[in-house]
Amino acid sequence: MAKMDERELYQEALAGRLSRREVLQRGLALGLAYPAIAILIAACGGQAPGGSALAPGGSPVGSPPGSAKPSAIQLDFAVWSYSVETILENIKAWEAENPDVTVKLTDYPWNAYRETMVQRFTSSTPTDVIYIGGDWLPEFAKAGWVVPIEDKLDFDKYRDEIVGYALADMTYDGKVYGLPYYADIVSFIWNPTVAKQYGVDRAPETWEELAEMATSMQGKGLDKPIIWEFAQTLPTSLETFTGMVMSRGGELFDENYDPIFEDSSSPGFQQLQFMADSVKNGSAVIMPHETEVAKAMNTGQNVFTVLYNYNLAALNNAGTSPLAGQFELAMMPGKTHETLGFAKFYNMTQMAVDRGADVTKAAAHFIESFGGAPKGEYTVAKRWAVEKGLGFGQLPLFDDLDVQKSFATWVDVPTLKDQGKTARAKRQTVWTGIWGEAMRLEMGKALVGEVSVADALKAAADKARALKQQYGT
Repeated sequence: MAKMDERELYQEALAGRLSRREVLQRGLALGLAYPAIAILIAACGGQAPGGSALAPGGSPVGSPPGSAKPSAIQLDFAVWSYSVETILENIKAWEAENPDVTVKLTDYPWNAYRETMVQRFTSSTPTDVIYIGGDWLPEFAKAGWVVPIEDKLDFDKYRDEIVGYALADMTYDGKVYGLPYYADIVSFIWNPTVAKQYGVDRAPETWEELAEMATSMQGKGLDKPIIWEFAQTLPTSLETFTGMVMSRGGELFDENYDPIFEDSSSPGFQQLQFMADSVKNGSAVIMPHETEVAKAMNTGQNVFTVLYNYNLAALNNAGTSPLAGQFELAMMPGKTHETLGFAKFYNMTQMAVDRGADVTKAAAHFIESFGGAPKGEYTVAKRWAVEKGLGFGQLPLFDDLDVQKSFATWVDVPTLKDQGKTARAKRQTVWTGIWGEAMRLEMGKALVGEVSVADALKAAADKARALKQQYGT
């Protein structure tokens, strides 16, 4: 075949005239980045690198012939790659109750998800339901890619049953766009058992006290008491940082979305300087992902970290964690002990709506079944909570006996409730998701000492001002 450009390659893939191998080879030959190749492979029903192997119709590749059932409607569902086997099981159960609808699942790595979804939408790759977060909602909504869920189902029955910070994260321009997949908080996690071995018998009240504790522990032989989870490509890194800034009583932006973190007296500046200093003086180490943090914490060579709260469930899982039972949640150090609360949620696309009333109805029912309680119980959200320790945005689950029993095995529930009461959503607008990528890049430079904190935050603030001028609020 003659040499083709990306558009022609996509058209050939969509028409089914190329195999997955051919798409991969031609995409690499064109010099395409991973997300673009993933979209092209998805177009021909194949497996995206790092994603799930799914045949058209949602059945795993390798299923027995004839295992995919015929259906009147197919919904294309895109998620990031977390516990895909659980998602597939939930889909299978839902399909059994809705035989006229088939769900095709595609998953992408978390650290490439926003970029991949942008390319998926701009290339009009069929997409009906997606995972999304509040940090990307304004951007996607203003672009016309996603629609408010409150216009597609009876949302009023859920409005008062959703945690405040989760509801805020799912709202843009006065409209609610989704139902929670999960909602969580940024948490300060420590190992008091190891801490006591090095002379520390309580959690720090402030970040300055944490620094004193870390220095004392170093003097007694513990090399790196603190772990920071950070990677320039990891969206989580900015959210955990934001939680720490909130614990100092601050924000990164004011009410007009003007950056305030470049001021050396601001909580944002102070926290990044604190982190950079801890790395420079050797009391902290940087690790690029929560899984690496968990492994390190389980060596007994580290004591303190800041992560999404559900990681505490994994740390205290006796089946996988050597030091299970030793890890505890403590209130975030800082002036106010506040933290970030957020939601990741199910969202309907404009493409689903454009396919007609039947598809719109099916997508709405799918979202409600996964994030709501059409039969009176939050079945899917409860499963995530009980089996994986995921937080939730549905208030009735706090009173569910099964959830309470499960959570009590890995976290002190009263402390979790106290920390949850302080949690709040961050300020977000149409360009803050884009800005976040630049901010993480500058943070990374400052943390490794490539540039000063002042220079890094000045560059990030300049980027925010340029984006505000370009996009408005």
